[in-house]
Amino acid sequence: MTSFDQLKIIAAHAEAEAARMGLAVVVSIVDVHGNPALLHRMTGAPMHSLEMAFRKAYTAATFAVATEELTEKAQPGGPLFGLAVNSGSKLIAFGGGAPFTLESGERFGLGISGGTTEEDIDIMRAAIRRQEDA
Repeated sequence: MTSFDQLKIIAAHAEAEAARMGLAVVVSIVDVHGNPALLHRMTGAPMHSLEMAFRKAYTAATFAVATEELTEKAQPGGPLFGLAVNSGSKLIAFGGGAPFTLESGERFGLGISGGTTEEDIDIMRAAIRRQEDA
């Protein structure tokens, strides 16, 4: 199975979890360098979620951290305050993004957008967990 086939399976897991929750989301996956590898928009997902999902995936891949771990640090007075502005709006500290690694050792970032922050995090975690259990 190719890496792209595995990424499509992760997107399918995310879509299934979102559908189970009654949501339509965008799934974005980028490689370790921040290059788009997969973009999937469920019918009815908010248009702004295209950009938000990419930014979550990009941040997760390039920082190698779940995006919700950056939220507090990006607040006024925090060490990452101004993160989005100073990165040309590529980085974001909203939950819903996380890094993951395929069996091949290839690293990626996954971003989910379309629900609340908590819903996006739940969908992201479910997709990664199912990928790891496979």
